Amino acid sequence: MAISTIKGLYRIVKQNTGFSGNTVHSVILALGYNLWGTEEEFKELSGVLKDCSTHGADTGFSGFIYTADTLPFYRKHRHDIAAHIEQTAEEIGTDIISMVQGFGIFRNTKPPTSGQVGKALWDSRYWSELENLYNVFAWYALEEIAHAWHRYLEDNPALAIKISA
Repeated sequence: MAISTIKGLYRIVKQNTGFSGNTVHSVILALGYNLWGTEEEFKELSGVLKDCSTHGADTGFSGFIYTADTLPFYRKHRHDIAAHIEQTAEEIGTDIISMVQGFGIFRNTKPPTSGQVGKALWDSRYWSELENLYNVFAWYALEEIAHAWHRYLEDNPALAIKISA
């Protein structure tokens, strides 16, 4: 199936991640695109997702740079992100806390405590001291969606060549 639209990209990503369509759609919107974008916008979005998958969300992507954007995104999609993290931890055979503490963003800093991770994922109250962790979870959603698209392109090299030309 030849994909040439953002709506097609959305369907592929939704099928290949554990995220709801609402979360996938919100990532696309936050990046500055909509489901009815042009073929050129589809190519741009594809490139953005590939860059994010390769370099990580912390390198800066529109809609995921400022906490004014990432905090509302996380709060809106908290349940979906927490469920995805739980599922991923189970799939790789680790516990959720260890998985989060092992995120690359914490490589050169002190990782969050188990209590901080738990509060950020499962407590519906807002904790200002956890803003950085909420931000990391928004980036997690972006990166996982980007990885799903990047894997799809790796499995479909003809499409990857076509849209990068």
